[in-house]
This record gives sequence, C-alpha cells and structure tokens, in this order.
Amino acid sequence: MEKESTINGKKIVILSNYNSNKAHSENLMEYFKDVTFQDSDIDLSLFNYRRLLIDGGKNYLFNPPDYPEFMTLKQVLSRDVDGVILFIETRIGIFETDLEIIDLIAGEDIPHVLFANREDFNKFEMDTHVEGVLIIPTIAQDGIGINDGLKMLLKLIDNHEKEYDPSENNQTPENNQTPENNQTPENNDTPETPPTPETEFCKLRFFFHPVELDNVKKSLAKFGFSNLTLIDIKYQNYQEEKTETYRGSSYELQLPPKIEMMMITKKEEIEYVIKAIESVKTEDISEKLFISPVEDIIRIRTTEKGENAID
Repeated sequence: MEKESTINGKKIVILSNYNSNKAHSENLMEYFKDVTFQDSDIDLSLFNYRRLLIDGGKNYLFNPPDYPEFMTLKQVLSRDVDGVILFIETRIGIFETDLEIIDLIAGEDIPHVLFANREDFNKFEMDTHVEGVLIIPTIAQDGIGINDGLKMLLKLIDNHEKEYDPSENNQTPENNQTPENNQTPENNDTPETPPTPETEFCKLRFFFHPVELDNVKKSLAKFGFSNLTLIDIKYQNYQEEKTETYRGSSYELQLPPKIEMMMITKKEEIEYVIKAIESVKTEDISEKLFISPVEDIIRIRTTEKGENAID
C-alpha cells in the first residue's frame, strides 16, 4: 500500500479529489516517478478524498487508489507527514470540498501547495485561485511543473522546520550569558549596521517610434538582449507639431504614438545596451535612456533570485 518513510527524507502526501480525478487518479503517481533531488529523499503517497453527508454532518474520507478501506484526515496526516500537495484539475475547477480540505490542512499547520493541473497551457480552463495558498501550474502528464512545485514545497517545509525547531529558538550561546549582578559590560556600543550592498541590477527605459521596432529589437538581439517588455504609448509635445500622412492626406497628431521599451539588466551590461541603440539611432529614437536601480529579482514560480531569475 504505502512505503515506509525514507530516513532523513521528506514524506509528502498527494491529495486528489475523487470526483474530479477518478478517471486517472491511479496514474497520478506515474507523473511523479521521474522526480529526483540530489539533496532530498522524497517519499510520496497518494490518497483520494471525498465528502459524505451523514445525518446532516460533513464527513471526509480518504483512501489510496483501488484500496477499499477509508481513513480520516487525522489518520492520513498522523504518519509523520512533512507536506501536502492538493492536486486539482483546472478543466473541472475547484469544488467546495477542495476548499474545505485546504482549510483542514491549514488548521493542522502542515506546509501545503496546490497543483493546478491543465491539459494544455494554450486552452482556456477554469480558475482555481485560492487566497493564501501557493498555486503551482502544471501539465502533469508531460512532467511540466512537477519539479518546480516539489522544490517550492520543500522550501516551505524547511522554513516551517526552522521556525519550530526548539534547538534554534531556545539555545543561548555560552558566551552570551548575562554578567553577574546584572552588570552591564563596559563595551556596550551598539554595533554598526552594515551598509546595504549596492544593487547590481538596473531597469532601463527608452522610447521610440513604432517604425523603429524591428531595428531596435534586432540590434539588441545581436548584443544578446532578448528580455524586453514593450508598451504602446502616446505622448504630448506642445513644442513641435507632428503630422503624418494617411491615404494621401496629412493629419496633425496631437498625441503621436510611441513605444516604451523596458528591460532589466546587470549594471555592467548597460554600456552594451547603449551601443546597440546607437547603432540604429535615428530621429525616431529618443536620446534619453532612463536608468533606475533594482534591489532584487525573484522568479515567483521557483523563487530563484538575481541573475538566475532573468530570462
């Protein structure tokens, strides 16, 4: 039925709503079989859950696929479980029972995430957003998102263990004991706060006419820059009149179109951005490059920081 907990590993339970996943719940463990981590042994087990109304009261039953005996949530979570994955099919949506199970898990103070599984990221599917729960988008049958989701859950588990580890919270260093008679040490200077390290990333913004879009993109690509954000804007300039021709007639443009391009890059790479713009510079490309510091960059899906979070 279930494997015993791996020594020094993490025991994680996958909970799947029987009503939404009964067509393939027996295959869920297959989606996770190729997941391996060098630093952690993971013991996975799967339980389907369902809700029954008995004498007007709600009862929640859990059982492994193809296993006839049912258990309570307390029984499922009493097996030294470190974390929980709630597996939801987005084409079906999220049921009231799913929300109730999430509340029950949160009440047990066990780290948990929700895997919002899709058939195809290009298809429209129902919203499964749940306030206060980390949502991991997946296409489980293709293995997409499984590794990232497990990494996120392991981080939550590690943070949870550090928060409740009595050895870290209650241990007082020997050299930090209070002096006898409550005497204050002579050297009671408050240590200086270390200076905040200077950021190594910057946000760049510059503007140009839409006709220059291809030239700007190609020039930046030659210098290795592809992480770009483009915004269509209109600007107002009372100091110069602007006209454009459409179908043989001239029109005065009070709010001519422009494109704002924004990118995040390392400080030492700014000079190459300038060279890329200079190589295609025309009157339709602004002379001004706006630079502002970026304290840090975090990829939400994997919590990677810094340079690893830049596409």
